[in-house]
Amino acid sequence: MSLRRSDDAQLLRDLTRALNAGDTDGVNRAFEAIYHAYARSVAFVCARYVTDDADVQSLTDDVLLSFFKRVVYLDSVDSLRAYLMQSARHAAMDFCRAKNRRERGLTELSEHSDGEMSDDPLALIPDPEGDVTAHARYQALVEDLCATLGRESAAIILAHAVCGESFPEIAARMGKKENTVKTLYHRAIRKFRKERGDCWL
Repeated sequence: MSLRRSDDAQLLRDLTRALNAGDTDGVNRAFEAIYHAYARSVAFVCARYVTDDADVQSLTDDVLLSFFKRVVYLDSVDSLRAYLMQSARHAAMDFCRAKNRRERGLTELSEHSDGEMSDDPLALIPDPEGDVTAHARYQALVEDLCATLGRESAAIILAHAVCGESFPEIAARMGKKENTVKTLYHRAIRKFRKERGDCWL
């Protein structure tokens, strides 16, 4: 399900309005709409770090349920998508840290360090010659993005849609003007949706 920014804001307004009014049916409808709108995107982010299907699904549910439980305490959410993508990333990395501590007795991540994952949008694209530990679902979708749009446009989409980075942040990181990055992003999104139809974006 593809959403415009206005749709994103409307979903959040519908949920908060129903919560404030004590409208149980409205809350359930709003949460179901948010879940169906964003579950695939959240799962995509989790799959960047987690390799087991059951764990990806569990984390996806946890992220969305956590948002549902905390929404009334959030002062402001400028972008529901960005908030959920960031929450998914943190949840997946916390899961990896806990798993590493249990299995190897480590207190810090090696393959999944926060700095490594967020330092460069291009690093979000698995290196076919490297030690790729991302979920096959993530790798397949990223390969599809690269094949359809090219590596640069794919990196911009991953940085914004997956990591929740702002366009100024992406522009500074990639050494481009902000308007150029915005144009590349929106053009790439339109092309990918046109060619792929219903997709995670």
